[in-house]
Amino acid sequence: MKRITAAALSLVFVFVACCADVRAGDEPVLLKVGILDGWTGFPTKYVVDQGLDRANGFRIEYMVFSSGAPANEAMVAGELDCAIIGGGATIPALANLNAKMIYETNNDTAGLSLIARPELDCTKVSGEVAEFPKILGNAETVRNLNILGPNGTLQYFCALKYTEALGLTTEDVNFISMDANQAYQAFMLGEGDVFAATNNHSFTLVQDEGMVMLADLDSLDCAATAQVVCSDRAFNDPAKFKALTAYIKVLAQVADVMNNDLDLATKSYMDWISLNGGSRPESVARSIMATKPYYGPKETAEREFGKDLLDNFVEFFIMTEQIEPEQRDQIAANVRDDVLKAAGLKK
Repeated sequence: MKRITAAALSLVFVFVACCADVRAGDEPVLLKVGILDGWTGFPTKYVVDQGLDRANGFRIEYMVFSSGAPANEAMVAGELDCAIIGGGATIPALANLNAKMIYETNNDTAGLSLIARPELDCTKVSGEVAEFPKILGNAETVRNLNILGPNGTLQYFCALKYTEALGLTTEDVNFISMDANQAYQAFMLGEGDVFAATNNHSFTLVQDEGMVMLADLDSLDCAATAQVVCSDRAFNDPAKFKALTAYIKVLAQVADVMNNDLDLATKSYMDWISLNGGSRPESVARSIMATKPYYGPKETAEREFGKDLLDNFVEFFIMTEQIEPEQRDQIAANVRDDVLKAAGLKK
């Protein structure tokens, strides 16, 4: 018999009243969800493990990805209804796929970083950029470095912001695009100079491997969030919309569970990493959970939905000619609070 924790049981009681509205006949509506193999993924697994999807009238099937771009491709192919991805993948989804951003799951700034080998000259240079005094390196020591990481993601965005801060462009470095896990493995085998990392690897590389962080989104003064993005098809399907509403509502409640129980969050994260073939020292996992809060119902109600995405990511993607200026209006139009309002998370 599946064990349901006290926290999960309380969520069942809170949301069970919505079941009749979500079910299609006697069967729960199937929601196909893409989640990443890092810390944004395990709350959805927690929902499934505790039976909170079925208790609230829908059923989740999830697929796991190591970055957001492949999840977008799966949505285009109809293999997913929605996915939890970062801003670097959300922008093209909203701009080019007419997808809808329906929820911000968490602060995703800490741990999105550029990790360098300690022998590089850039690691010895500090405080030369007045606007960003905490970053390391300068134009001379960074030019022509090989940076490994997945294109079109928050890691890539961090690399773009860093080169811009130094007065360089992406033409001045060699950004070698590969899947996040491939990039990590290649970096550990001695390839490349810099690894554009998420918290999956950045904390461990610095604390345990002696690598050096050149910059992260915090030191570059750029707020980032992770988002739930759904396909236009799912958004406009009444049954799927109700399932998305129930999913977002319970996900926000699970956010509070994790924020209020660091032990549970740490264990859940470590189990999730292990399940996907990785490992984290408990101290690193706990540090990540303590510094990267989720957005529960209160935080979601108080936040200006989409502001970080529109103010930071969209303008930067336009400046770097990754999207056209006229696409900004379409992106803004696809930042939709309909699901949040239906879930009672926004007025």
